[in-house]
Amino acid sequence: MKSLARARRARWWAWMTGVSLGICALVAIWQERALAPGVHDGLQGVVARAQSVIDGNETARALLARLDGGVAVAKDAGLDPLTALLLRATD
Repeated sequence: MKSLARARRARWWAWMTGVSLGICALVAIWQERALAPGVHDGLQGVVARAQSVIDGNETARALLARLDGGVAVAKDAGLDPLTALLLRATD
């Protein structure tokens, strides 16, 4: 019984680690085109669509405004909200 619970917990952590690694890889590719030009170009389209969804959704805009990056700051700087948030996180 204990070994089943431990195995289930290990599978969950392995899955979370894989998802986290995938997200980190996509963010890296999104920031640096040379890593995977085709994927980078595809991600630019995804970012544009996400931006249009955020612009049309007051709840999403409020959530981003609560984060210390915000939509207004991003638009003033000519950046999308995620880029502004990442830049603020590195400061």
